[in-house]
Amino acid sequence: MPIPCCTHGVFVMRKTDLMEEKSEHFTVSARTAPAPRSLSRGSRRPGAERRKGSVMLIAIFVIALLSALVCGMLQMNTEEIQLMQNHIYAAQAIAVAEAGLNDALAQIRLDDDWTTGFAGKPFAGHAYTVTVSGELPTRTLESTAATSQGYMARAAADITVGRTSPYSIRIDNLRINE
Repeated sequence: MPIPCCTHGVFVMRKTDLMEEKSEHFTVSARTAPAPRSLSRGSRRPGAERRKGSVMLIAIFVIALLSALVCGMLQMNTEEIQLMQNHIYAAQAIAVAEAGLNDALAQIRLDDDWTTGFAGKPFAGHAYTVTVSGELPTRTLESTAATSQGYMARAAADITVGRTSPYSIRIDNLRINE
């Protein structure tokens, strides 16, 4: 149905949304502009969904990368703590073995014929065993320590004992964990 419009002619609407402007001199065809979309819903730019997906993929990748980094650092710190504890327990075992040697040296200062030694003597929650071998004036003392955490250490000393009481002792050779 023709719609009257201005002085140049009339507009005719067809099913294909094609408009023709008829005038005295020419006929112009043009597509009608699409109806404006609502701004509140459905007004997205082309490709926006795809960009949102790639941003989410990058964010997930960055989070995974940071998580792996944090887990690696935690593992390193855990190993360092375990190494430190092992070092402390080993130092405790050596200290207990040296305490056994000192105890044996104190006994020999009092009695140069002492060769009994100690078996499982308790010391600060741990224990040591000392054996004495050799003939005067030289002897060999061996002390083996066991800590409450299960660490072991060995200290041995070759000594020379003096001739008069209180007996002086010279340590000729000291070996730790050999």
